[in-house]
Amino acid sequence: MTAVLATGLLAASPAMAAEAVPFAADSGDSCRRGFTEGTLERYDGPVIRPVVTVEGLVSDEAGPTVCLPDDMYTKATISGYRGSDLVDSETRQADDEQVKFSFELSNGLLSIDRVVVQVCRYSNKPVGLSYCGPAQEYKIP
Repeated sequence: MTAVLATGLLAASPAMAAEAVPFAADSGDSCRRGFTEGTLERYDGPVIRPVVTVEGLVSDEAGPTVCLPDDMYTKATISGYRGSDLVDSETRQADDEQVKFSFELSNGLLSIDRVVVQVCRYSNKPVGLSYCGPAQEYKIP
């Protein structure tokens, strides 16, 4: 019985990747101080758990600008949902730099059908202001 099951798993088709979906979001300020961009790609298959691979970067005041530095950092939150249920969420941050990232969203069971990306900026001081740009939603084919 085990040999039949193992043969079936070996004969199963490999995980299939859907078309990559580009994403982008920013902090919503006029200087575009913080932003994130990249791609989302879902993998489903009979042997592999359903995952969305996220690759991209988060940037905080890394480009030339006429705006003065503001002693804040940028955090991007990328959340995967199945319907209205949160499946998984990750955050990445940068402070006066660009940081590349690559990770998977998955809980091992549920496939993700949409991803929400939001960029927020936070003060580096213990007490200070914070703000977020509009959340961007991406359907995952």
